[in-house]
Amino acid sequence: MNKLMRLAKHRGKLLFLLLPLHPFLMQAQGPDTAARKDSAIKVSVVQNGRYSHLLYTVNNEPLTGATLKAVLKSYPKSAEELRKYRAQRRLAFGLLPVYVATLIVGGVQSDKQKDTPGSPFSKAPVPFSIALGAFFGSIVLFASDNHFAKAIEVYNGRFK
Repeated sequence: MNKLMRLAKHRGKLLFLLLPLHPFLMQAQGPDTAARKDSAIKVSVVQNGRYSHLLYTVNNEPLTGATLKAVLKSYPKSAEELRKYRAQRRLAFGLLPVYVATLIVGGVQSDKQKDTPGSPFSKAPVPFSIALGAFFGSIVLFASDNHFAKAIEVYNGRFK
């Protein structure tokens, strides 16, 4: 017990003496995202049966999705395009619950007026119009989202 008491008293001194060795005790944890002279991202189409996939490579080494995003985040201008890509995807996915909710509301409203002549759209035009707008708006946002390609283009632009 006496030894533990002495060790506790000298713990602060021990930490102070070992502090200069701290940088030498650390080990690298993340992937190397430093840009080399020939580290432009190349995109190739790989045919797998009837399906084709995009393969991203740097220095002829394939990149995983997480590594590709880490490389793009390492350059500020491509990181900004990546943020725009995610924001547009988030908005497109956010419109899908609006579509489902307004479609349900329109169905409930048209069911309440079963005895009235006309189509379900004429019985509840506002909810069905919002549902159609949200559905097609989501499709347009997905189809027009080219910020990921722009992020790669901006990243590769610094090697030209």
